[in-house]
Amino acid sequence: MSAPRNGGVSFWYANTELPARRAPLDGDASADVCIVGGGFTGLWTAYYLKRAQPELNVVVLEKEFCGFGASGRNGGWLSDHFTAPREQMAAEHGRDAVLSIQRAMRATIDEVLAVCARESIDADVVHHGVVQVARGPAQEARLREFVAHERAWGYEAPGDLVALSAAEMAERIRVAGGSTGAWSPHCARVQPAKLVQGLAAAVARLGVRICESTTVREVVPAGSGARGGGAAGPGGAAG
Repeated sequence: MSAPRNGGVSFWYANTELPARRAPLDGDASADVCIVGGGFTGLWTAYYLKRAQPELNVVVLEKEFCGFGASGRNGGWLSDHFTAPREQMAAEHGRDAVLSIQRAMRATIDEVLAVCARESIDADVVHHGVVQVARGPAQEARLREFVAHERAWGYEAPGDLVALSAAEMAERIRVAGGSTGAWSPHCARVQPAKLVQGLAAAVARLGVRICESTTVREVVPAGSGARGGGAAGPGGAAG
């Protein structure tokens, strides 16, 4: 494993070679679906579109190479954790909607791992869940509040979130001063650069055309009368 350097793409690409770039858009092109961006959002969209409707002509346009941006630079976790307060989301959309999203996020972890297995994507997957550790009375109190809060928001099943004594926690991980803990199975670790490159290869095998080194200058609404769009490779536009 080589050490990451300032100016490199990311920590994850320091562990693997940068991919050879696919050919850019080389002329005018038409597609049933044109996806801008070769990150996880774009590639998963292309993957499921082609699996659902293999006859679709799907094109992905990427300025650099697939996984160059945030998809190749993230923390490397698959989890069902929310980044926004669920109470805030529920106030706007309702509690049932938030719980539905929670279940979908949880199912997505298993789905990503299933795709890795189905498409032979080696993403250094480790699926052993996540442990929260408390060290001392103050953290123990916050951890109890965390467990109660999570159980009120969709962690109802006994195995969804398990409170751990010091001895039970030590069986999983030994942390100096650790007094209590909590474990949830709903988390996995991945190597995101490997995952995004493996997903791009799987998408290409399904027949999706991926054009890298292709800058999208403009996106216009369908039926607006504007011709094509503003995807530029060495010469061409995607319509």
